[in-house]
Amino acid sequence: MRGVVVALGNFDGVHLGHRDVIRRAVEEGRKRGTNVVATFFEPHPRAVLRPGKEPNLLLTTPEVRSELLLACGADEVRAIPFDLDLARKSPEEFVRDVLVGELGTEVVVVGENFRFGHKAAGDFGELRRLMRELGGEATAVPVLSLGEQVSSTRIRALIAQGEVHRAAKLLGRPYYLRGEVVVGDRRGRTIGFPTANVLPDSRVLVPGRGVYAGYATVEGGEHYGACTNIGDAPTFDRRERRVEAHLLDFEGDLYGRVVDVSFVERLRPEKRFSCVEDLKDQISRDVEAAREVLGSSE
Repeated sequence: MRGVVVALGNFDGVHLGHRDVIRRAVEEGRKRGTNVVATFFEPHPRAVLRPGKEPNLLLTTPEVRSELLLACGADEVRAIPFDLDLARKSPEEFVRDVLVGELGTEVVVVGENFRFGHKAAGDFGELRRLMRELGGEATAVPVLSLGEQVSSTRIRALIAQGEVHRAAKLLGRPYYLRGEVVVGDRRGRTIGFPTANVLPDSRVLVPGRGVYAGYATVEGGEHYGACTNIGDAPTFDRRERRVEAHLLDFEGDLYGRVVDVSFVERLRPEKRFSCVEDLKDQISRDVEAAREVLGSSE
């Protein structure tokens, strides 16, 4: 049998546990002199099997997930379309038809808790047996624990609570959102702190309300420190959650450009101010606090 090494999982977030799977797949690929293909299911299986119960807010869009997987060393990324027909395949049919038949898998690498096939009937032992019968191999990577299990579910919970610093330890990088800069209220410019109103993909989780220190990377590679507010601007009764990044030491116009906004540390919760002057004073303190955090994190 001659084929590719496949790293298989959902890989949402491409956290440290996922990276262990990719790293092992890369080792196997280099040893055999064959390509490494990272694969994930799209959409998330629970979106098909349990509509409304799936993690309806993801850590990464398929596009960002693919970029991260390639950066980890995969030679290629393929999304496996997940539908009811695929869900109904037995473990044997999945391995024969999808892994070997469609992907040309010689070796498949998964997390040790990976399950597959109709009603998740197959476990790693079954995967290894079926691959051997078809002339291939299967390898499992232990679940990573850093004082707590590294999982996309846990990371989602931390980010939703604004605990971006803790989430970054499990991700192995700061969490970030990608979005186009759109026209907002233009209010920040009038009070001396212009912001980029970044519109993230609606499928992706936005951190909890508050002010964050982090970075903004503009398409093309320009990189700036950022003080980012996520919230409804209660001082102005806006009633609409936005991601508004004030780029440190930046002058210019970003409308229509795509920006990655990352979150290093939450500085404070969102709050209402009695007047605009109080808000301006607080933003000044926030910007200085962001500079201190970013200076100490470099």
